[in-house]
Amino acid sequence: MPKERILHGIPASKGVGIGKAFIYEIKKTEVFQTPILSVYLKDEVVRFENAILKTKEELQRIKDQINREIGEDFGQFLDAQIMMLEDETILDAVKKRIFDEKKNAEYIYHEVISEYARKLSESKNAYFKERVIDIYDVAERVIKNLLGLSHTSVLEAPPGSVIIAHDIPPSEATLINRKNVVGIAMELGGRTSHTAITARALEIPAILGIGEFVSKVQNGDDVIVDGERGIVIIHPGSSRVNFYEEQKKKTIQVTKALLPVCELPPETRDGKHIDISANIEFFAEAEQAIRYGAIGIGLFRTEFLYLARRGSPSEEEQFRVYNALARKIKPHPVIIRTFDLGGDKIFSDYHEANPFLGWRAIRVCLQEPEFFKTQMRAILRASVNKNIRIMFPMIATYEEIRRVKLIFNEVKQELKSKKIEFDDSIQLGIMVETPSAALMSSSLAQEVDFFSIGSNDLTQYTLAVDRGNEKISQLFDHFHPAVLRLIKETIDSGHKGNIWVGICGELASDPIAIPLLVGLGIDELSMSPSSIPRAKLILRTLTIPQCKEIAEEALRLRTALEVRRFLNRVLRKQFPGIEDAIK
Repeated sequence: MPKERILHGIPASKGVGIGKAFIYEIKKTEVFQTPILSVYLKDEVVRFENAILKTKEELQRIKDQINREIGEDFGQFLDAQIMMLEDETILDAVKKRIFDEKKNAEYIYHEVISEYARKLSESKNAYFKERVIDIYDVAERVIKNLLGLSHTSVLEAPPGSVIIAHDIPPSEATLINRKNVVGIAMELGGRTSHTAITARALEIPAILGIGEFVSKVQNGDDVIVDGERGIVIIHPGSSRVNFYEEQKKKTIQVTKALLPVCELPPETRDGKHIDISANIEFFAEAEQAIRYGAIGIGLFRTEFLYLARRGSPSEEEQFRVYNALARKIKPHPVIIRTFDLGGDKIFSDYHEANPFLGWRAIRVCLQEPEFFKTQMRAILRASVNKNIRIMFPMIATYEEIRRVKLIFNEVKQELKSKKIEFDDSIQLGIMVETPSAALMSSSLAQEVDFFSIGSNDLTQYTLAVDRGNEKISQLFDHFHPAVLRLIKETIDSGHKGNIWVGICGELASDPIAIPLLVGLGIDELSMSPSSIPRAKLILRTLTIPQCKEIAEEALRLRTALEVRRFLNRVLRKQFPGIEDAIK
């Protein structure tokens, strides 16, 4: 029997997948140069133009399929690929070189594209480097069409497949069939790549950024993808398979048991209502949110609109997405977070040593006011649905929210002058994800209608721990007493200022954290759609006096480990009926 091998990567989509390896390889088509007689050069240019046209039609068909099956905003990234096919600089260069060098179209096109891609790959910026994938994806299609060759596709993956790949081009990632694919493992990629976003949308477990391993796997090998722990197991032993099969059975049993809970109101046993909302990245996930019983959208991350398009989406493009989402979720609220670009979501050629401490989120928007105003105009126009709220990320100072409101009021006046309708009483809120915002929360509460605590960044900044650094990842713990005290201070300040306070980081969906957060006085918990039923089940077993007692005791402890042990112990003792839910 082959030896079991465990690989570590970035957990991009949760869950466990057990299946057979389906190796997806992008085999680059070999291109040879062939001399073309002068009399046939015009025909060669026509052959090139026909291949470009055929490729555009293929990509448009894929985009239409994505729009039908997943959501209109999801296929926008293909517009960037189609635009590459219309790039006059590239097209003219190819045609000119065909005549000048008297060589075949596929060879000349390959040479021109390689030069273009080389320039981008030399950039220090990770975002531009990622764009090289798009370029080669498009070029490969064109060259195959020139040569009359067929395309390999992830659509060929048989039922029970774990896709094993170096990388999956964006136009292929969106064709993954969740009926056949049970897991994805890739050498490249991260949580913001197209493959990661697709996997989360389809609820397929995925581990990316594993590093070189594809050459050590063969088609049909047994593979386990553990999206919870961030590991891929090749040739798992029988005991390992049995363990994960049991895990999957328990997950299925718990999921089935939780389905009836989706329809129940999110309230404690003694009748206290706590909003449980969904965090989503794109329109397609709204369906999941509704299915799992979300009371609205607590966080709509808009960065995807930028990253998918590989640039700034227009006001009209944004309006269509925001308006459709608001109408779909109505009458429940939709909280739209303005662009949180920067940090781990690289988007410009500005290189910085510490991107999480640099030019990101609201700092970008305040320095690029026209970019910011475009988004706010789109959101305000969609607010005629009367269920939209706006949230600003990464607020660290009082001055920032004052500047934001000045720009916001300018946009409102602009729309009024054009007689464009919007919700003049729309709620404004901020993400509390820096220690400074938490400590200044009493002042900030006077300027906004709500707080939403971003526990991931708040933990990172409070503990000075890069949550993406595996060397120190064990130090990242949202149960650290310093983090909990900042959360309490934020909630207390919000309530004293007569505004509501929610939390939308990973802590909101941590089963053992829910009683603690309720005891601290949280008004809303926002989480991934699939976490909602479990959260509702736990919430409905609790009482407010019990939760307050738990929170008071937890705040007296000195370490994150002590807090975790205390919460696990007290929950199992006081609420034995939720044993499976807190695992």
